[in-house]
Amino acid sequence: MRTSTYEIILPLTDGAGKEIEGRVLLVNGLYGAMDVVSGEEAEKFKAGDFAGLPMALRERLMLRGHITRKDEAGEMSDLALLSRVYRLLFGRRDIALVIMPTYDCNFRCPYCFEQHRLKRGQSWLDSTMSEEVMETVFAGLEDYKKRGYILRDCTFYGGEPFLKKNLPVARKIAEHCKALDIGIDAITNGYELDTYLDFLEEYKVDHLQVTLDGVAEVNDRRRVHKEGLPTYDRILANVELALSRGTKVSLRVNVGKENLHGIGALIDDLKARGLLEKDEKRAAFKYYFKAATDDVHPEKNISDWEVFEELLKYGFTAEEAIDLQSSCSGLADNLRSLLKKKEYPSFNPGYCGSEYGMLVVDPFGKVYACWDAVGKDEDMVGIADPETGRFLWDFTKCKWRTRTTDLMEACRLCPYAFICRGGCASRAKNAYGDYFREFCGDIKETFAFITSRCAGIQWLETQEDELTLSLAGPLSRLTEAERETLMKSRSHKEIFAIVQEIGLCMEEKKDFSK
Repeated sequence: MRTSTYEIILPLTDGAGKEIEGRVLLVNGLYGAMDVVSGEEAEKFKAGDFAGLPMALRERLMLRGHITRKDEAGEMSDLALLSRVYRLLFGRRDIALVIMPTYDCNFRCPYCFEQHRLKRGQSWLDSTMSEEVMETVFAGLEDYKKRGYILRDCTFYGGEPFLKKNLPVARKIAEHCKALDIGIDAITNGYELDTYLDFLEEYKVDHLQVTLDGVAEVNDRRRVHKEGLPTYDRILANVELALSRGTKVSLRVNVGKENLHGIGALIDDLKARGLLEKDEKRAAFKYYFKAATDDVHPEKNISDWEVFEELLKYGFTAEEAIDLQSSCSGLADNLRSLLKKKEYPSFNPGYCGSEYGMLVVDPFGKVYACWDAVGKDEDMVGIADPETGRFLWDFTKCKWRTRTTDLMEACRLCPYAFICRGGCASRAKNAYGDYFREFCGDIKETFAFITSRCAGIQWLETQEDELTLSLAGPLSRLTEAERETLMKSRSHKEIFAIVQEIGLCMEEKKDFSK
């Protein structure tokens, strides 16, 4: 017997961040098991003195995957099996469309990762998606739908998708979405959003992401209008108009060194405008902070932790700051859900939609897997081809779809394989010049902080030492024949039947017969 290769050992902390004396948290990154043990038991566990553990505890830790008789290859085969099941049943069934009506934008933000598009000239920027390209894109989506894929929402993206001059093009795209019953959301700078208010209502646009970087003085220096016009007040006025039309808005605040200490002033202004008060007459509004990545001026970058600390200085509790900081909030939400023990831990091996079904289509019908790659012809994965009326793919698409932790050499034996999931491909490209490298970032520090706290709060409330379900249980119920089927079969129906039989999948109503 040995300690699992995927084991993470963390302190247990309370809501104030103080360590809970005499208690340690064991986390298995492969099976998702989280268990609380005493400090003495943790020392024996780390030393491999399993015989020194109480028999009931030793049995529990073996059943949940912390202690194993499998060698590294055996555990890695479990990683491969879980990853394949996820890809075939869940990761490959969804298609998420991101559509760019134009590359043009009325802003010239200094940290924009699409700076390269400005070198193409104004004529290229002014180009908008033709009806011919639109029809090809949506014919391709209709074909996916007929083959059993699920079409998720269409996200308008740019450049700036909601330029006043783009409204006719946006309407045509929205009509295509309506015909296929695809919902609409958008990422917009919000400056000309007042032109789109009827559009928001008519096409039932569910959600907008709008960016501000501080109060007027700071924002207008970072969110720069190409004609030098002020942007802050107009953006917020348009946000309020969108909310009044029933469209939810998330305000994203990109934070760097020059606006870090302006976080508090922005929050105060949002409060003064009444945006943070609940109002039944308008749609939901929320805001969050993200450490910006300025590839041109990396000396201006800060860490997510600096943002977190600034939120604490403002007066937020740690839990409130976690929910306002983008790198922490998603992880915390997932953990809180797992601690309810109503679902198994995730075994998703891919970092984001770029490894699965996201299609980012530019105005010319060029398709990218990642929206950070748009406008770079060398990073295309295919085209929407009007001549054939369908999508044509190249080998690069296959590379993106295999950028998963079970297939990345550096990630296969990492305890964070199903936590980090290889990290952001775009950040890997910036750091190493290669989308298909791993990017760890500060996931270990973030995971330790969030998990120690969330698990500690849960343990103090319940005194239960088994905090989550474990994937080790369902896997132990597989026969060798079933394992072989899961690793070789291409039949979704056959795979789903086995997964459902061992109790791993609760989604009984899904149709995997196609």
